[in-house]
Amino acid sequence: MQDRRPLFIVLVASIASLTAGIAATPFWDEDEPRFAAIARTMVDTGDWIVPMFNDELAVDKPVLMHWAMAASYTLFGTSEIAARLPAAVATLLTALALLRAGTRWFNPTTGIVAALAYVGSLLVGIEAHAATPDAILTCLTTWATILFAEPLLVGGSAAATGLPRLSWRRAAAVGGLLGLAVVCKGPIGFVGPLAVVLPWAGWLAVQRRLADRPRTTGTSLMRTLLAVALPAAWDTIRTARLGAISVAMLAVAAPWYTAVSLRTDGAWLNGFFFIHNVGRFVEPMERHGGSVLLHPLAMLVGFFPWSCFLPLAIVVTLWRVWNRADTPASRHALSLTLVWMAVWVGGFSASATKLPNYVLPAYPAAALLVAAAGVVAAERGRWPHPAWMAAGMFSLAFGGVITAAAVIVAEQFGLTGAAPAALVGLVPIIGAACLWYWRREPMRAISVLAVTGLVFTGLAVGPAAARIAGANALPALVEEAHRHAGGHARLGTFTQITPNVVYYAHGHVTAWQEPQRDDCLRFLASGPDAVVLVREDDFASLSAGLPAGVGVIGRSRPLFRDHDFLLVGTHTPNEVRSAGPTAALETTQESTTR
Repeated sequence: MQDRRPLFIVLVASIASLTAGIAATPFWDEDEPRFAAIARTMVDTGDWIVPMFNDELAVDKPVLMHWAMAASYTLFGTSEIAARLPAAVATLLTALALLRAGTRWFNPTTGIVAALAYVGSLLVGIEAHAATPDAILTCLTTWATILFAEPLLVGGSAAATGLPRLSWRRAAAVGGLLGLAVVCKGPIGFVGPLAVVLPWAGWLAVQRRLADRPRTTGTSLMRTLLAVALPAAWDTIRTARLGAISVAMLAVAAPWYTAVSLRTDGAWLNGFFFIHNVGRFVEPMERHGGSVLLHPLAMLVGFFPWSCFLPLAIVVTLWRVWNRADTPASRHALSLTLVWMAVWVGGFSASATKLPNYVLPAYPAAALLVAAAGVVAAERGRWPHPAWMAAGMFSLAFGGVITAAAVIVAEQFGLTGAAPAALVGLVPIIGAACLWYWRREPMRAISVLAVTGLVFTGLAVGPAAARIAGANALPALVEEAHRHAGGHARLGTFTQITPNVVYYAHGHVTAWQEPQRDDCLRFLASGPDAVVLVREDDFASLSAGLPAGVGVIGRSRPLFRDHDFLLVGTHTPNEVRSAGPTAALETTQESTTR
């Protein structure tokens, strides 16, 4: 009977860490409330084809993520937890994919460590609890990459008998997963995984053909490589069944893309492909630019605590592959992890628009890489390069110090009441101490690092994040507007609108800019349930023309802003009686002179 203990370990540890991070905290950034609002609109209207945000066409992302969140809303009700649940499930499925790959390509221990390293890294924990598409895309691309590579690796067939062809069923499965990835985030869901597996499979084909030729050097070697390049390329195409993969991908992705194009007269396709694909690649959007080193450096933070040993694992793996220090199957698997990381990190580093979450699909490869390097070292009973290992342990403890310091400093800049969350920084410090204590017992040390990662990530994105979420002021301000209006306010914004306001408004939010000032004033005069949210430094433009009885009814300062957001609406009779007939004027004057 097959040993189920690795599966049990991964499921229990992963679910425990992911569950610790589940909290009903308000949405944070621009993306979460935007995507959640689109999904809620699908449920409310019954239209699951055209993504709409605040009654406008949403062209920034395809629909799979919205479908997943809408399905979660349907099953569990509309809430922040339900919106974030699909990302957590996708993260768990990715961990199971790594368990499968590590076990089949190396050994069960490597599979367990790879799965737990992935779940226990910081950015993965954040994305696992975010209403965004990155965890879902990573799950789909990881499974597609692994299913493609398995026939070329398992049993060493790639080295002994050449490249076996993917079965029709496997090619259809890979293509179907890539089709879902395209429906999740666009062409990158198809291009990205194939950019990993095709060059890697091509190199395996070149190696097989070179093995049948006499050894050569210099110019003769170059001639030999050129002579085998075209046949190897044909071997790769034949092995991959690209036609079958492409047909399966189109069968899954084309129906929705066709439907949304017809429903919007091509507007969605034009906006998505030319603005949010080509546009993001050629120039920074939304001020998300940076150096070509941004993604590699950000990965050292996002893959923490395992990133403390990632550079060493990369160097050791390169040496093992170059010097043929492993069996052919293991060597080919290691080379796949290196290509996997290089393609995703390198490809997005070439893009003008950069965000750390863009390279999340490289994290499964990093997890396999550190797991394989660590388990081999543990099996030998000693750590290679002790000085590098000591540096990794120091980096782990230093990361804990930086985590605590960052929370404390952030509290001084608006993260009110978050200081207790700094205690999560103790976890890496304690983990580093335990690693040093068990440095001569490598397998126990690896277990300590796995536990450290799971506990740190679970606490950082769970209780600590819930504590920090108290500083997110906009949702509470919108709820205050609803209470003031007696249940449900008609909400508008002047000069600035944010997805947080739209989501928590539970309805359409009208946005006015400076030239539309008179329209905004007429809206405020239309009834006591009309409320406008405006930045304090833009309020002076409205104050001179406010209708009688209308003034500032609430204020709050969003996180890391240097100005308040004001609620402007009709004062209630109780407010007027308690403050006198000049209440509105006094509130207005107070606001404009602050």
